[in-house]
Amino acid sequence: MTVEPALVEALRPDAHERVPLVEVPPCVDLAFARDATGRSYLGRQYVGYPVHVGRALHVDGSAPDLCVVYLQSVSGGLFEHERLASRIEVGKGARAHIATPASTIVHAMQGGSTVQRTRLVVQPGALLEYMPAPLILFPGSHMVSDVDVTLAEGALVVVADSFLPHDPAGGQRSFARLESAMTVRDGNGQLLARERMCIDGENWLSGNAGANAGLRIHGSLWLLGGSADAELLQTLRALPELDGALAGASQLPNATGIVFRTLAADAVRLERIMYAAWVAARTHRTGSAPALRRR
Repeated sequence: MTVEPALVEALRPDAHERVPLVEVPPCVDLAFARDATGRSYLGRQYVGYPVHVGRALHVDGSAPDLCVVYLQSVSGGLFEHERLASRIEVGKGARAHIATPASTIVHAMQGGSTVQRTRLVVQPGALLEYMPAPLILFPGSHMVSDVDVTLAEGALVVVADSFLPHDPAGGQRSFARLESAMTVRDGNGQLLARERMCIDGENWLSGNAGANAGLRIHGSLWLLGGSADAELLQTLRALPELDGALAGASQLPNATGIVFRTLAADAVRLERIMYAAWVAARTHRTGSAPALRRR
Protein backbone atom coordinates (compact mmCIF):
# COMPACT_ATOMS: atom_id res chain seq x y z
CA MET A 1 0.00 0.00 0.00
CA THR A 2 1.40 3.40 -0.98
CA VAL A 3 0.88 6.25 1.45
CA GLU A 4 0.77 9.70 -0.11
CA PRO A 5 3.10 12.41 1.34
CA ALA A 6 0.25 14.54 2.71
CA LEU A 7 -1.15 11.57 4.59
CA VAL A 8 2.29 10.73 5.96
CA GLU A 9 2.50 14.28 7.28
CA ALA A 10 -0.81 13.81 9.10
CA LEU A 11 0.59 10.73 10.87
CA ARG A 12 3.52 12.57 12.48
CA PRO A 13 3.22 12.89 16.27
CA ASP A 14 3.78 16.65 16.14
CA ALA A 15 1.03 17.11 13.54
CA HIS A 16 -1.85 15.84 15.69
CA GLU A 17 -2.04 14.38 19.17
CA ARG A 18 -3.52 10.91 18.88
CA VAL A 19 -6.69 10.35 20.86
CA PRO A 20 -6.23 7.58 23.46
CA LEU A 21 -8.76 4.75 23.33
CA VAL A 22 -10.49 4.81 26.71
CA GLU A 23 -12.16 1.61 27.90
CA VAL A 24 -15.89 2.14 28.46
CA PRO A 25 -18.75 -0.31 29.05
CA PRO A 26 -20.50 -1.30 25.80
CA CYS A 27 -23.76 0.46 25.00
CA VAL A 28 -24.59 -2.46 22.68
CA ASP A 29 -23.89 -6.09 23.53
CA LEU A 30 -25.52 -8.65 21.24
CA ALA A 31 -25.06 -12.41 20.92
CA PHE A 32 -26.53 -14.56 18.15
CA ALA A 33 -27.04 -18.32 18.28
CA ARG A 34 -28.45 -21.11 16.11
CA ASP A 35 -31.44 -23.21 17.14
CA ALA A 36 -32.05 -26.91 16.52
CA THR A 37 -33.68 -26.21 13.15
CA GLY A 38 -30.66 -24.24 11.93
CA ARG A 39 -32.34 -20.85 12.24
CA SER A 40 -30.32 -18.05 13.79
CA TYR A 41 -31.76 -15.86 16.53
CA LEU A 42 -30.77 -13.05 18.89
CA GLY A 43 -29.97 -14.94 22.07
CA ARG A 44 -28.68 -12.09 24.23
CA GLN A 45 -29.35 -8.38 24.02
CA TYR A 46 -28.19 -5.42 26.05
CA VAL A 47 -28.63 -1.89 24.75
CA GLY A 48 -28.22 1.53 26.26
CA TYR A 49 -28.27 5.14 25.14
CA PRO A 50 -27.70 6.29 22.40
CA VAL A 51 -28.61 3.13 20.44
CA HIS A 52 -31.92 1.36 19.80
CA VAL A 53 -31.89 -2.25 18.64
CA GLY A 54 -34.67 -3.14 16.24
CA ARG A 55 -36.63 -6.36 16.26
CA ALA A 56 -34.79 -9.45 15.00
CA LEU A 57 -35.96 -10.20 11.45
CA HIS A 58 -35.73 -13.07 8.98
CA VAL A 59 -36.29 -11.21 5.74
CA ASP A 60 -33.53 -12.38 3.41
CA GLY A 61 -35.31 -14.57 0.89
CA SER A 62 -32.10 -16.29 -0.18
CA ALA A 63 -31.07 -17.04 3.43
CA PRO A 64 -34.17 -17.62 5.60
CA ASP A 65 -32.01 -18.70 8.55
CA LEU A 66 -30.13 -15.37 8.58
CA CYS A 67 -31.01 -13.10 11.53
CA VAL A 68 -31.17 -9.43 10.50
CA VAL A 69 -30.95 -6.61 13.06
CA TYR A 70 -30.85 -2.85 12.56
CA LEU A 71 -29.10 -0.52 15.01
CA GLN A 72 -30.60 2.95 15.19
CA SER A 73 -29.21 6.10 16.81
CA VAL A 74 -31.68 7.88 19.10
CA SER A 75 -29.38 10.86 19.71
CA GLY A 76 -29.11 12.21 16.17
CA GLY A 77 -25.50 11.23 15.62
CA LEU A 78 -22.09 11.29 17.30
CA PHE A 79 -21.02 14.29 19.36
CA GLU A 80 -17.83 15.80 20.73
CA HIS A 81 -16.29 13.94 23.69
CA GLU A 82 -18.53 10.87 23.30
CA ARG A 83 -16.87 7.51 23.96
CA LEU A 84 -18.98 4.58 22.73
CA ALA A 85 -18.31 0.86 22.62
CA SER A 86 -20.20 -2.13 21.24
CA ARG A 87 -19.73 -5.89 21.19
CA ILE A 88 -21.37 -8.36 18.80
CA GLU A 89 -20.84 -12.12 19.01
CA VAL A 90 -22.10 -14.74 16.59
CA GLY A 91 -22.12 -18.27 17.97
CA LYS A 92 -21.03 -21.47 16.27
CA GLY A 93 -22.80 -21.98 12.95
CA ALA A 94 -25.10 -18.95 13.37
CA ARG A 95 -25.58 -16.27 10.70
CA ALA A 96 -26.32 -12.60 11.35
CA HIS A 97 -26.59 -9.37 9.38
CA ILE A 98 -26.20 -6.06 11.29
CA ALA A 99 -26.88 -2.72 9.62
CA THR A 100 -28.12 0.81 10.28
CA PRO A 101 -31.22 2.26 8.60
CA ALA A 102 -29.43 5.48 7.69
CA SER A 103 -26.06 7.21 7.83
CA THR A 104 -24.65 8.46 11.13
CA ILE A 105 -23.78 12.15 11.42
CA VAL A 106 -20.53 13.05 13.17
CA HIS A 107 -21.40 16.56 14.35
CA ALA A 108 -19.26 19.69 14.26
CA MET A 109 -16.71 19.97 17.08
CA GLN A 110 -14.60 22.61 18.80
CA GLY A 111 -11.27 20.81 18.93
CA GLY A 112 -12.42 17.59 20.62
CA SER A 113 -13.22 14.17 19.20
CA THR A 114 -15.60 11.24 19.36
CA VAL A 115 -14.46 7.64 19.76
CA GLN A 116 -16.34 4.51 18.68
CA ARG A 117 -14.96 1.05 19.46
CA THR A 118 -16.53 -2.06 17.95
CA ARG A 119 -15.63 -5.62 18.86
CA LEU A 120 -16.85 -8.45 16.62
CA VAL A 121 -16.43 -12.05 17.82
CA VAL A 122 -17.36 -14.75 15.29
CA GLN A 123 -17.25 -18.41 16.30
CA PRO A 124 -16.43 -21.44 14.09
CA GLY A 125 -18.62 -21.82 11.01
CA ALA A 126 -20.51 -18.58 11.71
CA LEU A 127 -21.26 -15.67 9.37
CA LEU A 128 -21.46 -12.01 10.36
CA GLU A 129 -22.18 -9.14 8.00
CA TYR A 130 -21.63 -5.85 9.85
CA MET A 131 -22.66 -3.16 7.39
CA PRO A 132 -23.45 0.27 8.85
CA ALA A 133 -24.30 3.08 6.44
CA PRO A 134 -21.57 5.70 5.78
CA LEU A 135 -20.47 8.22 8.38
CA ILE A 136 -21.26 11.83 7.45
CA LEU A 137 -18.40 14.01 8.69
CA PHE A 138 -19.49 17.59 9.53
CA PRO A 139 -17.05 20.55 9.62
CA GLY A 140 -14.51 20.34 12.41
CA SER A 141 -15.45 16.79 13.39
CA HIS A 142 -12.73 14.43 14.61
CA MET A 143 -13.80 10.80 14.38
CA VAL A 144 -11.85 7.88 15.90
CA SER A 145 -13.10 4.43 14.87
CA ASP A 146 -11.57 1.19 16.13
CA VAL A 147 -12.87 -2.19 14.92
CA ASP A 148 -11.49 -5.40 16.42
CA VAL A 149 -12.47 -8.74 14.86
CA THR A 150 -11.92 -12.17 16.39
CA LEU A 151 -12.20 -14.68 13.57
CA ALA A 152 -12.50 -18.34 14.53
CA GLU A 153 -11.72 -21.20 12.15
CA GLY A 154 -14.29 -21.46 9.35
CA ALA A 155 -15.95 -18.14 10.22
CA LEU A 156 -16.87 -15.54 7.60
CA VAL A 157 -17.09 -11.81 8.29
CA VAL A 158 -18.01 -8.81 6.15
CA VAL A 159 -17.37 -5.32 7.53
CA ALA A 160 -18.38 -2.14 5.69
CA ASP A 161 -16.58 1.09 6.57
CA SER A 162 -17.25 4.29 4.62
CA PHE A 163 -17.46 8.05 5.04
CA LEU A 164 -18.40 11.23 3.23
CA PRO A 165 -17.63 14.85 4.16
CA HIS A 166 -20.49 17.33 4.27
CA ASP A 167 -20.88 21.01 5.07
CA PRO A 168 -24.57 21.62 5.94
CA ALA A 169 -24.09 25.34 5.20
CA GLY A 170 -23.32 24.49 1.58
CA GLY A 171 -19.71 25.65 1.80
CA GLN A 172 -16.37 23.88 1.64
CA ARG A 173 -15.56 23.61 5.34
CA SER A 174 -13.79 20.34 6.10
CA PHE A 175 -13.88 17.80 8.87
CA ALA A 176 -10.83 17.98 11.12
CA ARG A 177 -9.55 14.41 11.17
CA LEU A 178 -10.53 10.80 10.69
CA GLU A 179 -8.67 8.00 12.47
CA SER A 180 -9.68 4.45 11.61
CA ALA A 181 -8.20 1.12 12.71
CA MET A 182 -9.08 -2.43 11.73
CA THR A 183 -7.57 -5.36 13.65
CA VAL A 184 -8.18 -9.04 12.87
CA ARG A 185 -7.16 -11.89 15.19
CA ASP A 186 -7.74 -15.62 15.07
CA GLY A 187 -9.62 -17.56 17.73
CA ASN A 188 -6.46 -17.86 19.83
CA GLY A 189 -5.83 -14.12 19.82
CA GLN A 190 -3.01 -14.29 17.29
CA LEU A 191 -2.77 -11.13 15.17
CA LEU A 192 -3.58 -11.78 11.51
CA ALA A 193 -3.89 -8.30 10.03
CA ARG A 194 -4.00 -4.69 11.18
CA GLU A 195 -4.45 -1.43 9.35
CA ARG A 196 -4.56 2.16 10.54
CA MET A 197 -5.73 5.09 8.43
CA CYS A 198 -5.41 8.74 9.44
CA ILE A 199 -6.82 11.46 7.18
CA ASP A 200 -6.52 15.21 7.56
CA GLY A 201 -9.79 16.81 6.46
CA GLU A 202 -8.35 19.90 4.77
CA ASN A 203 -5.91 17.83 2.73
CA TRP A 204 -8.65 15.37 1.79
CA LEU A 205 -11.07 18.03 0.54
CA SER A 206 -8.43 20.12 -1.19
CA GLY A 207 -7.03 17.15 -3.10
CA ASN A 208 -3.56 17.79 -1.71
CA ALA A 209 -3.45 14.24 -0.40
CA GLY A 210 -3.01 13.13 -3.99
CA ALA A 211 -4.56 9.75 -3.23
CA ASN A 212 -8.22 10.45 -3.84
CA ALA A 213 -8.16 11.80 -7.40
CA GLY A 214 -10.67 14.46 -6.41
CA LEU A 215 -13.19 11.79 -5.33
CA ARG A 216 -14.12 12.66 -1.76
CA ILE A 217 -16.30 9.73 -0.69
CA HIS A 218 -14.51 6.60 0.53
CA GLY A 219 -15.67 3.06 1.16
CA SER A 220 -14.01 -0.17 2.32
CA LEU A 221 -15.50 -3.66 2.41
CA TRP A 222 -13.52 -6.16 4.48
CA LEU A 223 -14.18 -9.77 3.44
CA LEU A 224 -12.59 -11.83 6.20
CA GLY A 225 -12.21 -15.57 6.61
CA GLY A 226 -12.76 -18.38 4.17
CA SER A 227 -10.32 -18.92 1.37
CA ALA A 228 -8.86 -15.67 0.11
CA ASP A 229 -8.83 -17.19 -3.36
CA ALA A 230 -7.96 -15.65 -6.68
CA GLU A 231 -11.45 -16.25 -8.09
CA LEU A 232 -13.20 -13.85 -5.69
CA LEU A 233 -10.38 -11.36 -6.05
CA GLN A 234 -10.74 -11.35 -9.83
CA THR A 235 -14.53 -11.12 -9.59
CA LEU A 236 -14.25 -7.99 -7.47
CA ARG A 237 -11.66 -6.47 -9.77
CA ALA A 238 -13.88 -7.19 -12.77
CA LEU A 239 -16.97 -5.37 -11.43
CA PRO A 240 -18.36 -2.91 -14.01
CA GLU A 241 -16.74 0.50 -13.88
CA LEU A 242 -18.84 3.52 -12.96
CA ASP A 243 -18.23 7.06 -14.12
CA GLY A 244 -17.15 9.08 -11.12
CA ALA A 245 -15.86 6.10 -9.16
CA LEU A 246 -12.66 4.11 -8.73
CA ALA A 247 -12.35 0.68 -7.10
CA GLY A 248 -9.83 -2.03 -6.36
CA ALA A 249 -9.30 -5.16 -4.27
CA SER A 250 -6.29 -6.68 -2.50
CA GLN A 251 -5.56 -9.81 -0.52
CA LEU A 252 -4.77 -9.41 3.16
CA PRO A 253 -1.75 -11.05 4.84
CA ASN A 254 -1.89 -14.47 6.50
CA ALA A 255 -4.77 -15.58 4.23
CA THR A 256 -7.04 -13.35 6.33
CA GLY A 257 -9.28 -12.35 3.43
CA ILE A 258 -9.72 -9.53 0.95
CA VAL A 259 -10.26 -5.79 1.28
CA PHE A 260 -12.27 -4.02 -1.42
CA ARG A 261 -11.99 -0.23 -1.66
CA THR A 262 -13.73 2.44 -3.65
CA LEU A 263 -13.66 6.20 -4.11
CA ALA A 264 -16.76 7.91 -5.46
CA ALA A 265 -18.01 11.34 -6.45
CA ASP A 266 -21.30 10.97 -4.57
CA ALA A 267 -23.18 8.73 -2.14
CA VAL A 268 -25.29 7.12 -4.87
CA ARG A 269 -22.25 5.83 -6.71
CA LEU A 270 -20.69 4.67 -3.45
CA GLU A 271 -23.80 2.69 -2.53
CA ARG A 272 -24.04 1.08 -5.96
CA ILE A 273 -20.46 -0.17 -6.07
CA MET A 274 -20.37 -1.30 -2.42
CA TYR A 275 -23.62 -3.19 -2.97
CA ALA A 276 -22.22 -4.86 -6.09
CA ALA A 277 -19.12 -5.98 -4.18
CA TRP A 278 -21.24 -7.36 -1.31
CA VAL A 279 -23.46 -9.29 -3.76
CA ALA A 280 -20.37 -10.74 -5.46
CA ALA A 281 -18.86 -11.81 -2.13
CA ARG A 282 -22.08 -13.34 -0.73
CA THR A 283 -22.70 -15.22 -4.00
CA HIS A 284 -19.16 -16.54 -4.07
CA ARG A 285 -19.21 -17.66 -0.44
CA THR A 286 -22.72 -19.08 -0.10
CA GLY A 287 -23.86 -19.78 -3.66
CA SER A 288 -26.72 -17.26 -3.62
CA ALA A 289 -26.99 -13.47 -3.74
CA PRO A 290 -28.51 -11.55 -0.82
CA ALA A 291 -32.23 -10.83 -1.13
CA LEU A 292 -32.39 -8.02 1.41
CA ARG A 293 -33.99 -4.74 0.39
CA ARG A 294 -31.39 -2.12 -0.43
CA ARG A 295 -31.22 0.92 1.84
